[in-house]
Amino acid sequence: MSQNRKIDVIIVGGGPSGIACALTLARKGVKAVVIEKASDFGVKNMYGGAVYLKSIAELFPNSYQNCPYERIIKKHNYVILNNENSLSVSYENKDEEASSLTITRFAFDTFLKKEAQKEGVYFAPNTLVVDLIIENGKVKGVKTEFEEIFSDAVVLAEGFNSYLLNKAGLKKKTEPKSAILGVKETIRLKKEIIEQRFHLKSDEGSMYQFFGGLSQNNEEPPLAMGFIYTFKNFVTVGVGIDMESLKNGGIKPYEYLNRLKKHPFVSDLIKDGELIEYSAHSIPEGGYNELPKLYGNGYLVAGDAANLVDSVHFEGTNLAIKSGILAGETLAFAHSKNDYSEKTLKEYKKKLFKSFVIDDMKTYRNVIKTLYKRRNSIFSYYPKKADEFFKLFTSANNDGKKKGYRKFLFSFFKERSIRQTFSDVISFVKCALEAII
Repeated sequence: MSQNRKIDVIIVGGGPSGIACALTLARKGVKAVVIEKASDFGVKNMYGGAVYLKSIAELFPNSYQNCPYERIIKKHNYVILNNENSLSVSYENKDEEASSLTITRFAFDTFLKKEAQKEGVYFAPNTLVVDLIIENGKVKGVKTEFEEIFSDAVVLAEGFNSYLLNKAGLKKKTEPKSAILGVKETIRLKKEIIEQRFHLKSDEGSMYQFFGGLSQNNEEPPLAMGFIYTFKNFVTVGVGIDMESLKNGGIKPYEYLNRLKKHPFVSDLIKDGELIEYSAHSIPEGGYNELPKLYGNGYLVAGDAANLVDSVHFEGTNLAIKSGILAGETLAFAHSKNDYSEKTLKEYKKKLFKSFVIDDMKTYRNVIKTLYKRRNSIFSYYPKKADEFFKLFTSANNDGKKKGYRKFLFSFFKERSIRQTFSDVISFVKCALEAII
């Protein structure tokens, strides 16, 4: 394609952020093309299984009800695992309005694509972008395997491992401590079995978040959390593991997943299920403190490529959609001025920082760092002591309760100094204060 026939905006990556950006541009009369290297949208994408309804409703206010969800998540369960025991806290939301839904990525991305096509968005699947066209310090388009395509601006929405950003030197090399590897199995179960085991009605869903239970013997516990999401005829079970833990621990990701599946609490939920899929995906964990440069002369960065993930709440899709919308609004403004310079595209960063996206990420800016530093406490020691306490609290013996409680407290401070415990508490309180102040 010659430069004389250039496209207004090229969007690299057909995930939620890329499609949201293209749709926003189309509604404002700006021509954009979404380039996706996979043969279809959603084929290569992976996540735990849930999306938030408000982000979909913002993008499709008139058709979000048609989103092909499987179940409405009404039950949220948080479980501490220790050896063969468990301690759980459950929250059940009876509000009529849905907050989050389980949807397969293929179904969700296909829905986004079809809805966007209705409004004139053009898609180019099965197209590999190999490089950016940069002239005089400005991004002018992209090179595919077969041709050069010129544009006024390029949106990089190709996911966390952004090949183009790294090749062009527009993003720092990601360190292991700033990434999570999510590994997941999809396990088929009959609909009635899922509803019986998870205590659900026909369209209700449940999610579980697991802490601890992944280290054995005297292993250093990984910074990792497990999850389960329920769908109509299957469940997903997986773990998200900090890559620094994988690097230092020498344990394979699937081994951690197998440990989670073998815990009695989890195995009872998935027993007799049929494994139908195994998948893995890298996720940014650096958060607010490691945001890359979000804009430059002729380009913007959105979604996972911009590290826009709230790993504390397992939120990524809603942040991706919002960043795509804001990128589209910024480029529409640039189009009206015929100015795609860094000075004009800086508006994108301003919009993000006024939105919930950066606000939420800033809220938890030091949580992951604290969790990693104190992972022995959080994922090993305190789960073990919680198990000991509730075992004491729920049992009866001839020694008397007072003697048992004194023995427990003595063991607590014998194994861990008051200074260590106080330091842990201060760190947790500091993170909590940062979240509300």
